Amino acid sequence: MNFHDEMKKVFLKVIAGEVEPAEWKNWWDSHSRKLEEVLDRGDFGRIMPDEWSVSYHWMVKTQSAAAYHFYRQGRPMKTSDYYEKKAQEEEERMRQAAMDSFYEQTASARQQWERYLEGHPTQPVNFDWQKLLGTPPGQKPAQIFSYKKARDAEQWKQCIEELHLRLKENVQAKIAPLAKAYGMKKSGPKTFVREKNGLVALVNFVGYFRGGGYESMDYYLCPIYAIPTGILGLPGHICRGENFRKMIENWREIEYGGEAVDADRVQAVNQKFDDILTFLAEDIFPEWQKIDSMETYFAKERQAYLKATETGPKEPWMPWRCMWDLSTGDKKDPWRADAYLSGVWYLLSGKEEEGYERLEECVAHNAKYIKSCYAADEYVKAYNDRRDSFAVMCRNAELFAMTKQITDAEERQKAIQDTYEEVCQFMRYFHGLAKRVERV
Repeated sequence: MNFHDEMKKVFLKVIAGEVEPAEWKNWWDSHSRKLEEVLDRGDFGRIMPDEWSVSYHWMVKTQSAAAYHFYRQGRPMKTSDYYEKKAQEEEERMRQAAMDSFYEQTASARQQWERYLEGHPTQPVNFDWQKLLGTPPGQKPAQIFSYKKARDAEQWKQCIEELHLRLKENVQAKIAPLAKAYGMKKSGPKTFVREKNGLVALVNFVGYFRGGGYESMDYYLCPIYAIPTGILGLPGHICRGENFRKMIENWREIEYGGEAVDADRVQAVNQKFDDILTFLAEDIFPEWQKIDSMETYFAKERQAYLKATETGPKEPWMPWRCMWDLSTGDKKDPWRADAYLSGVWYLLSGKEEEGYERLEECVAHNAKYIKSCYAADEYVKAYNDRRDSFAVMCRNAELFAMTKQITDAEERQKAIQDTYEEVCQFMRYFHGLAKRVERV
């Protein structure tokens, strides 16, 4: 057998998934000079890149390149999925090892936070959410469509209406019972909200816009006077962990309505809501349940824990990329929403110097916007519109900052408390807890 035939035989075995990574590396190294002579530069580099290492991850790329080598010769080949499956297992092991290292590195901050929680216990929620998984009870049978993709306005309308029905079925059967178990109430067909001890928790499905379905899901826990912007509210490994990754994968199943919502699509929608339910029930709601007061929300132990977990470990095979990164580096929040958030808390806690300093930072940073709005006589409309979070925050910050002008300490404290009550009254409307409120 000449070398040409031997090379083809080995390549075919690779395409069939019959060569282990170490075996392949040994064969390639033993014949590298001949391979360089026989293969053109493109095939040589694709089959064995410079960064290649002994792993199933790289065998997937080698297999694909070997198949392409035959394809160029007019001999298309079907590749085995052996390397791909092994590469997935390999990646999961690496991810788990990276996460184990991450937990070890953040153990000190987590332990301090857990010790704080031991001294501030909350009532756990015992709810069998797993019984909600699967097909919603009473779900209507899937329709049979004569087409796969909508071709005209009538078909598009049919697809959208059917998708909306399946979304509604799943929200009512899966998300609503879980939200109710955690004390949340419906603030709309796809919004759930709760106010407790000065904190507001919200889950909202965003849509229907470009795709026709739900484009995303908002979820946050924050003081009722705050806006959900510029606030680091959850540890990175919880809000960007494995359940989150699984949830956002194939989100398009509940986003786009241009395809027939047949039996397969209905099943896909049900499965995606299972992923959403799991993310909320295992990660988000239990973490929120630990925080039942603003004192706990602003506790230095919690802030330190959030800071320690905001950047995740490196992605397997992509050392230049973190699994998640919630940090802003040296960049400040462009709205200074964090300055507003902490500034009000300082005032409520009696730390007026720090509070006014932070609030004045927020107001000064946004002074140009505020001035332009006043000049256009649009500011009142803007800060009374809960869709304009920026204007709402700016107005709130102004109201609190103005109390500094009161010289008498006792009167100033009363003004701060009155302003807090006034702001909270409007913010209940902002967060969907109350009906529309107008202010001047």
